[in-house]
Amino acid sequence: MIKYEDVFHVGIIVPDIEQGMDEIAKRFGASWPRPAGSASIRVRTKAGVQVMNSRFAYTAEGPPYIELIEAVPGTVWEAGEGSRLHHLGAFVDDLDAEIERLTAEGADLEMESVDEDGKRLLAVTYINSDLGVRLELLPSAGRERLLEVTKPL
Repeated sequence: MIKYEDVFHVGIIVPDIEQGMDEIAKRFGASWPRPAGSASIRVRTKAGVQVMNSRFAYTAEGPPYIELIEAVPGTVWEAGEGSRLHHLGAFVDDLDAEIERLTAEGADLEMESVDEDGKRLLAVTYINSDLGVRLELLPSAGRERLLEVTKPL
């Protein structure tokens, strides 16, 4: 079960990461403890397995932190029209059990990180429901490692 106190961040898709960081800093007085990071991750969606490159940044202030993700056209990280509020990220104790529980309730497993053999990794997992609130489920076991991105280098 997801607990409110385990909500880690609010994810927002932005067309340009540096411009997004500047705007969030000006609007909310937020600061960025480190430059935008980047990662290549292998994911499985309904369209199949693909490797996606992303750029991201987390505020120093939180929780909940603000996570900015630079848009990647043609993916779940597409920057659409209007609101680009993308997801709520929350820690869960048992990723597999939480995915099973939410999908049994009718939520959709939208995207999950996988290894080269297609096995689920304990990393990026998006669940979406009819309500339209996308969740990024994060394993509690990785909490301290993930919180490192909110601290200066």
